[in-house]
Amino acid sequence: MNRSGETIKGYEKDLSQFHRYYLSQWKVEPFVDEIETHHLRTFLRFLSEEKNYKTNSIIRMIATFRSFFRFLEREEYIQKNPSNRLQAPKKPESIPKYLTKEEIERLLSVINQDKDKGKRIYTIIQTLRYTGLSISELTNLKIEDVNFEEASITVWHGKGDKYRIIPLHPELAPILQEYLENARPKVSSPYFFVTKKMGTKMTPGYIRLTIHKIAEEAGITKNVTPHVLRHSFATSLYKDHGVDLLRIGKLLGHASPRATSIYTHTTPDHLREALEKLS
Repeated sequence: MNRSGETIKGYEKDLSQFHRYYLSQWKVEPFVDEIETHHLRTFLRFLSEEKNYKTNSIIRMIATFRSFFRFLEREEYIQKNPSNRLQAPKKPESIPKYLTKEEIERLLSVINQDKDKGKRIYTIIQTLRYTGLSISELTNLKIEDVNFEEASITVWHGKGDKYRIIPLHPELAPILQEYLENARPKVSSPYFFVTKKMGTKMTPGYIRLTIHKIAEEAGITKNVTPHVLRHSFATSLYKDHGVDLLRIGKLLGHASPRATSIYTHTTPDHLREALEKLS
């Protein structure tokens, strides 16, 4: 299965961390055919007990090991897969963080749109808000992917490395057109969101940092990230507009309904509204 660039970078980071730990712990270079289950377990215990890694981070590390050693086994670099006997801890149930409509408006209100840089991040936030794209999908979005005539957006390299077509929201269309005509740097790059200096596509790290700074300026105490805006998109569809999970999953590019089920979370106000319907 193909993986997104963000996923591959995550794997590289995890494996580099294990490599450094192995060298420091056992003082020898870790050849792949000599790594055993107890090496992996010792490292995971170190992350959990000494580095205070959360359960989700441990689960992600185990997923990295499984993908890596399955590849080595398939290519016959190893005869025995040491990750087969690893047991992942149970993932704790968590309510996804999201922004209310009022918080999103407050976020947008502090952006200075007098400069192209401000118009660009304003357009990026609005795009995340009205499409639910992941950060990698956003940075890989090309001009040709946005069809204003048919009011649709083709999303490539989504979940499962497939493409999907989502509607172009009527509120978003003029914002994108305004950006293309008046704020986007005049460069030959095919990507929708590009840097002014180099004309290259925007990086996820820069977008995350910029959104975080804007949220602080807006006085929003939540840790606002592009993924939080993706959650906000899905939560609003489900909670405020009653859209069913099947359609939300298709918009987000989820391969399994289970991934979309996290948006069935409730808040005290949501529960109170449900009880009031009994009267």
